Amino acid sequence: MNFIINDSLGIEKADGEKEKEVVLKRLLAIMAVVTCLILGEGASLVHAGPVMGGGSDSEAALKDRPDTKPVKCVGLINMSNGIVLPKGKVTASIKYRYVHKDSLYDGSEEKHGNYGGKYDRVNQGLQFTAKAGLFEDFEARVMVPFWDKELKRKAGNPPTSTGTDSVSGLGDVVVMGRYALMSQRKGDWMSVALGAGIKLPTGDPDHENDFPFSNAHKYIGPGGQLGTGSWDPKIELGATKFVDRSRFDMHFMYTIPGDGAHGSRKGKQFKYNFGYGYALNKYFDLELELNGVEQERHRYDNEIAKSTGGHTIYITPGIHWKMAEKCHLSLGVPVVVYRDLNGYSADPDRNSRYGLGEDFQVVTRLAFSF
Repeated sequence: MNFIINDSLGIEKADGEKEKEVVLKRLLAIMAVVTCLILGEGASLVHAGPVMGGGSDSEAALKDRPDTKPVKCVGLINMSNGIVLPKGKVTASIKYRYVHKDSLYDGSEEKHGNYGGKYDRVNQGLQFTAKAGLFEDFEARVMVPFWDKELKRKAGNPPTSTGTDSVSGLGDVVVMGRYALMSQRKGDWMSVALGAGIKLPTGDPDHENDFPFSNAHKYIGPGGQLGTGSWDPKIELGATKFVDRSRFDMHFMYTIPGDGAHGSRKGKQFKYNFGYGYALNKYFDLELELNGVEQERHRYDNEIAKSTGGHTIYITPGIHWKMAEKCHLSLGVPVVVYRDLNGYSADPDRNSRYGLGEDFQVVTRLAFSF
């Protein structure tokens, strides 16, 4: 009996969703074009306040005059951007993420009845991030995650409670570098950054399944472990444009997982993000993001886990409280607006053929600059 469940997001499409996929792709294409057109206004935009380039009215010229310092929106909470820190600048942040999954999906259709209440997964993550401008136009950053993951599962017919799997501790550390191709701070009409890095196998990948789930797989899947046991290269491209009190951000990240522990391998992942933020005043910002994740299926015990992976899109509204000049607290609530989780046909029909989808998420971040 197969008890694999979906613990990630992905790229496969359900057969009955073709028309919806065409509409969705057109919508995303339109959003991307509109965003590029907004960013493309560049130097032709007329600003009511100081501009980001050079000259007597530039931010650089006014930086030592607090009475005329421009009010700007800080970075968006659920995505990265295209800004590279100046040489010698250092920032740090603590981000907490709570994710709850307890519904099974056949593509985008939620399963009820006998399929309800089979699984209940809660992932809580605390990530420490440090960034430093090491050289001109180049920054390095390190992200250190700590996880607390809990999975409740039921088995049998009718299903009965089988207990809870819990793991907590250090996750897989990520180290990356980023180079500024363009910098609005230096007078370019926008900021663009290209980065690369790697996820290190620092988290424990050896948590075992309890009986009877161990009959199918000795070890829990790579998405349920603290780490994957693999070295995963990452590449990213980001862009940011400030227009008076507004900021526009785009960011793309592609991860190529390596072979992990116990014959496991996570699916390749592509993340795409578009965001807008507006500084209400010197204390508060509002933001809105579109976050998408496409992920291929995972491998367990050298076999493809067909009910893993999928494609999920979120809309994330958020707020930033700029408590001090060099400290801010942010809150965002990603809301799922589209999902198409992978699955497969099985006989007899059993709950393990469907993907486990997210139902609730909240993200908070406390950030400092030095």
